[in-house]
Amino acid sequence: MHRARSSVAFPHRCGDFVVTLPEAFQATVSLGGDATALRSHDRTAQFSWRQYGDAVRDIACGLLELSVEKGETIGLMLANRPEFHLVDAAALHVGATPFSIYKTMAPQQIAEVCANAENRIIVTESRFLPALRQAGVTFEVIVCVDSPIRGTLSLERLAGMTAKAHIFESVWRDVRPDDLATISYTSGTTGSPKGVELTHANVLAQLTGLAGHLPVGPQDRILSYLPAAHIADRVTAHYGAMVRGVQVTTLDDPTRSAEAMSDTRPTIVFGVPQV
Repeated sequence: MHRARSSVAFPHRCGDFVVTLPEAFQATVSLGGDATALRSHDRTAQFSWRQYGDAVRDIACGLLELSVEKGETIGLMLANRPEFHLVDAAALHVGATPFSIYKTMAPQQIAEVCANAENRIIVTESRFLPALRQAGVTFEVIVCVDSPIRGTLSLERLAGMTAKAHIFESVWRDVRPDDLATISYTSGTTGSPKGVELTHANVLAQLTGLAGHLPVGPQDRILSYLPAAHIADRVTAHYGAMVRGVQVTTLDDPTRSAEAMSDTRPTIVFGVPQV
């Protein structure tokens, strides 16, 4: 990871003091206000921190309406797009454990991962529905974020299910540090992907450790181009933004990373050997 310039840590109760990701996120939203939090490189979507917070609340209420329980796993097969951040953060707020599936996985691998996670809900895009259907997994609910497809629930409709709005705050405050924040299914290992369980406390400890070497805050920008199924992107461009207030630009097509960096002018860049 590279820092383009120096900065100070975000001046709220950062990972050293908050005990869960929802607590950190709510503090960030209250301070971020109308500043841009999320945007897509193609400029089709943009959210201020206030709008990000509102969307997370609405989607979380929809998940509660679907009877999502604390500790329940929710699968996400999504490209790099703002909706990933909205849905993942919403799932965290209801105490669920969202996890990502690599969009390049073969149907058999998708089946293995979902069998291990035992998720009844999957959130995806229309282009990934064929692979999910070929996997032969029966999901109770399929949420499609980009198109109204028969047999799926649109994200807009999910976010409109607000009957549980009155319990939203008490639910996210009930999340505990030792609750699972995600399951990271490993890549590049022998055999089937292994599910690495990461708690809220674990993620916040990682961010606290990083802060001493890479202080970031709301004046910083990062480009999300690595898959969310990889822990590198989750820590730097998702959890890090939720806690530190960093502005995130999502890039669906990594082959356009040079163009996107010129547009975004990120102050933080995370690279892997392939890049």
